[in-house]
Amino acid sequence: MTDENEQALQAAIDGELRLLDPEVRASPAQVSKPLDPDLTEIGASGRWWDAKSALTVTSSGTVTPKSPVKVSKMSGVVLA
Repeated sequence: MTDENEQALQAAIDGELRLLDPEVRASPAQVSKPLDPDLTEIGASGRWWDAKSALTVTSSGTVTPKSPVKVSKMSGVVLA
């Protein structure tokens, strides 16, 4: 993997982790900033997400400082 790809991959991971921060999730403006308006994501459950539904769930208050998301392993692969 090239250094440029490694940096891009790390930036993507950092962005994903930032979106798990309770303070970021509580702010629709902070959540929507990195999201493409045409976002389409398929969750582990098979649910399809778009930008609007992602904003709805992130601002629902389910992730709080008392109930944070715990990430044990995160990795990525450069596809193209």
